[in-house]
Amino acid sequence: MIEMEAKKSFYIVLEIMFSMAVINAPPGLLKALILKEASRAPLSAIKLIEKIGERTGGIWRPSPGSIYYLTNELESKGFLKKLKVEEERYPKYIITLKGKEELENIVIASKKDILKILTILKLYAEVTEDQNLMQDLENACKNITLI
Repeated sequence: MIEMEAKKSFYIVLEIMFSMAVINAPPGLLKALILKEASRAPLSAIKLIEKIGERTGGIWRPSPGSIYYLTNELESKGFLKKLKVEEERYPKYIITLKGKEELENIVIASKKDILKILTILKLYAEVTEDQNLMQDLENACKNITLI
């Protein structure tokens, strides 16, 4: 029950934060998402746009230009491999061994970014004077392992 309340409080803070600002994804997030999703299964750029839109409740939906630019860049660097599937309209991408190594580096950097974001969210929680939320965010910060 406490966990459910913590999640509810967290989403309330996110809702407040997002209603107050235009959403811009942090630099590198789209690259990380492309590599992560491509490590799970082959996917097309269009499918990735849809997944991100669904996972953010429509708050963020990257443009096709951003996706195509990054998939081409990641492919040229050897992080992704393009798969042509005859029955499908759009090519799919899958992560390479080099891409998996890059993703591991991104995971470490992402945890540092998450700590920064949680620190900002703690400030929002202070504004709300919600002690439970402030404690949940503090605990979340403590539970992130950087190594």
